[in-house]
Parts: sequence; structure tokens; C-alpha cells
Amino acid sequence: MLFRSLSVAALAALCCSNVSKTADPPPSPLPEVTVEAARAALEHRVEAFVRGITRNPGFSDDESLVRWNTPICLFAAGLNPEDVKFVLARLSQISSSAGAPLARTPCQPNFVIVATSEPDRVLEAWHARNNQLFGNAMPAQIRQFLESSRSRPIRVWYNINLGRKSGVRNGHFVPSNNRAESSPFTGNATFDFFSIFAIIDTNRTEHITPDQLADYVAMVGLTNVNLDADIGSAPSILRLFALSAEHQPAGLSSWDTAFLKALYQSNQASRAQRFEIAERIVHDISR
Repeated sequence: MLFRSLSVAALAALCCSNVSKTADPPPSPLPEVTVEAARAALEHRVEAFVRGITRNPGFSDDESLVRWNTPICLFAAGLNPEDVKFVLARLSQISSSAGAPLARTPCQPNFVIVATSEPDRVLEAWHARNNQLFGNAMPAQIRQFLESSRSRPIRVWYNINLGRKSGVRNGHFVPSNNRAESSPFTGNATFDFFSIFAIIDTNRTEHITPDQLADYVAMVGLTNVNLDADIGSAPSILRLFALSAEHQPAGLSSWDTAFLKALYQSNQASRAQRFEIAERIVHDISR
């Protein structure tokens, strides 16, 4: 018989081979599960970051986020000439990288940065000379800004063009322009800046480097950021004045850079603009 013709060694090899084949464990799916869990956690953090720092001048969270559509004309004063040159160059570079439009020089300044040791006096004198400094804001809004922002090392005021919103006239729906119609997915009014100014209190920023200063002003000047938002552990230049000196961010984080880029590449007419921005950020910081 064939069985009897097999040697002891052959039988042992056959036995061991069969045992080995049946004992091999199946491939473990754990690495893939871990990666998916990590990505889900990142997506949740990014969505919270985007929701936290963005805010709207309108009434609904799904309205357009504010950004510059008008070309930006930068101006800085109150810093030494070398720092002025550096800050303006850095702001221009960040704006260009994000996709924000820049005006050709010479131009009329609409993004103004002023450094002073007496911010209250400067604001009062500036407003007295220029009654359009705060745009069309009501006196109560201006007073609230002046009083509530005193504790901030850098105060930012935004003049925002709210656009023409849709409405009903004589019983008929009237879109904000001839080419757009409101829908559950698409809005028909976009918001953009027509001017902003940032007042830097030099008494409270003496330990801040020009790099940190320029990056912080860029982050708060290229978007209508909520400076009171709780961004948790998200890495951001917005934490500059919330942390001790040794833990302060050196400049824009990868999250900040990805956010600005996503904001200026996103569809302002989409009611899912925040979701689109969060997706772009996750993609960029995961590469």
C-alpha cells in the first residue's frame, strides 16, 4: 500500500506541514481599524475647530463665511521701519498663499494695522477724524466694541459687506441677483470684507516676535474669526495670548494654513461651506 511505502521522516514532514497550515492565524484587521478610528477622531477635532472659530454676521450658521473678495491693500504704522516692512511682506505672502486677492500698489488701504501704547486714545481720535471708520455700525455697536475689546492685546474691527439677500416682494420670491436662486443646498448672498483694522497694544505685545505678530494678524484679518471660541487642543496661532510665553505657537500652524487655504478655495454659495472647509483641512494635514 502507498501509505506503508512512506518513510517515518516523510510522515513526520507531512504531519507537521498539515499542522502548520491549519494553525496559521488569519490576518489581523486591527491596523486598519486603528487608522480609521484615528481619522474619525481627527475629523471630529477639525470640525469642532472650524465650527468654533467661524462666525457669521447673519442669522444662520449655514450662511456664507466672510472673506476678502475685494483686493486687499495693506498698511501698517507704529512699528519700526524694519518691522513694518517684514509684517507687510509676511501678510502679503500669507494672503497670496491662501488665495486672497491683493491690490496693486499704489492703492487705498483697506487692511490697516496700527501699533500703539495708547490704543484707546488712538481709536477715539481716529474715529473723530473719520466717521466711516466703523462703517455703518450703530453707536451702541461701536461702544460695545470699544468697551469689550479693551482687554485684548490686538483688537480687530471688521466692516462687512452683507450683500443683497433674497426676500419676497408682492408675494413673489426675489433672489439676491439674476443668476442665483436660494435652495436647501445653495445660498444666494455672499459676505465679504470691505475694510478692517487691527490695533496692537504694544504694552501687551512686547514679548511677541514680528513673525508671531504678522501670523496672528493674518489669521484674524483674513477671516471673521471668533476670538472667544474654545478651540480645545487644536494647534493654532489663535492660542498666542492664551498660553504662557514658553508654550506660545511660533507662527501659523498647519491647521491655520490649511484653514485659510480652504476658506478661499471653498464655495461661498454652498450651505455646506463649513463641511467642505473641514474636509479640505483633514486632507491637507493628513498628507
